[in-house]
Amino acid sequence: MISSGKRSAAKLAPIPFVLWGQAIIIVIGAFTSMLSSTMLNTALPSIAVSLHTSSSIAQWTSTGYFLSLAAGVPLSAWLSRKLGPTKLWLISLVLFLGFSVLCAESKGIYMLIICRVLQGLSGGLLVPAGQTIISIAAGQKRLGRVMSIVGIAVVVAPTLGTTLSSAILSSLSWPWLFWINIPLSMAAFFAGLKWLPKIEVTEAGKFDWIGFLLVLSGVPLLIYGVTSIGNTANAGSNNTSIIIGTVLIICFVIRSLRLDKPILQLRLFGNGVFTVAAVVMFLGGAINFGAQLLLPHYLTDVRHLSLLAASLLILPQVIGTAVGFPIAGRLTDRYGAGRLILTGCIIMTISMLLLSFIGVNTDTTWVGLIFFIWGLGTALATVPAMTAGLTTVAPDQIPDSAPILNMLQRIGASLGTALITLLYTKNLTSGLDQVHTLVAFKNVVWLLSGNILILLISSLILVLRENKNSR
Repeated sequence: MISSGKRSAAKLAPIPFVLWGQAIIIVIGAFTSMLSSTMLNTALPSIAVSLHTSSSIAQWTSTGYFLSLAAGVPLSAWLSRKLGPTKLWLISLVLFLGFSVLCAESKGIYMLIICRVLQGLSGGLLVPAGQTIISIAAGQKRLGRVMSIVGIAVVVAPTLGTTLSSAILSSLSWPWLFWINIPLSMAAFFAGLKWLPKIEVTEAGKFDWIGFLLVLSGVPLLIYGVTSIGNTANAGSNNTSIIIGTVLIICFVIRSLRLDKPILQLRLFGNGVFTVAAVVMFLGGAINFGAQLLLPHYLTDVRHLSLLAASLLILPQVIGTAVGFPIAGRLTDRYGAGRLILTGCIIMTISMLLLSFIGVNTDTTWVGLIFFIWGLGTALATVPAMTAGLTTVAPDQIPDSAPILNMLQRIGASLGTALITLLYTKNLTSGLDQVHTLVAFKNVVWLLSGNILILLISSLILVLRENKNSR
């Protein structure tokens, strides 16, 4: 990996125009996939009424997509080596487009759920395949800046999903939440077909069906069980799901370490920098997505704003993230990841402290500013981790490193949202008025602050690792 000392001394390598164009093409595909992860959240009641089903069954259109999105990630490593990352990306985009059409045309709830799961599986291949393409095309000296553009889609799109779907549903029916994918997917496909680099296929090895079934079952079961924590009605099945999912993942890890060419090359964790970057990705996913769930609760439960008004007030957070990503990418290429993650953690800590002092009637301008600071800190703390994890491995190991980092981020996101939901609802048992709700909100804010402290310690370890590599 390029050391922090060398980066600070050298000038930034110029980025060709064609590379920026390739990054934008990848962004459109990733944006479409991640946008769909939250688009249906506000449409579930209308879907249940339209397709004559219960709200609990309609919920699986959202849950199924999220689980299959995570299940597709580990498969992308082997497919990238077998087909080449560019060909895999194009095929995944075509499949995503096709299943979007089938979702929009679904006449029954079970057809919609099945098509939604397949849409998520193809979408789960898009992000790691795109990151692999960009990592190989950009090289180590440009990766931070180029990857920051892709990161905007991954982090910002889920936040925009709820706002955009609320706007669409105010005048159109729920199938339009799928039709919106068509022009974006078609534009990305034809542009990618022409301009994305043709990367050579590497030796994929024999496909490990046993390992594939273990991870395909284990990751969704673990995520489903974790996200269902707090659901007392199904507490037994949720715990069983967590236990079985954990056992299957452990079996997958043991099997992968014994094979020469597993689906995911877990021996990458023997690299100290990659291991710390993976831990940061996991913690960052938990904190970032946990906060994305928590902040709207303050607006809707404490201030009693409508869903649309709350979504608009969340936009400063999105803007802060969008502003911070390019800055983070540029500074990562120049100074390395550790110091920048440390800076991001400090900014996140400041925003959490400010949140602990807001009240029921705090001026919305001040609230928006705090949300902006949070988004900025999140960007500075997440982009460098992905860059560090990808630049510390050999080019032929990137198809393995990108899915591993993505999978850990998504498992962390599931854990973060589950814990935030559980603790927030438990803190509401003392009352449902604005005062008690505000207290519940602030208690969870302090929990997030504690997790940021762990992230800060991890960033310090990464700084020490980078300094050791420099020496």
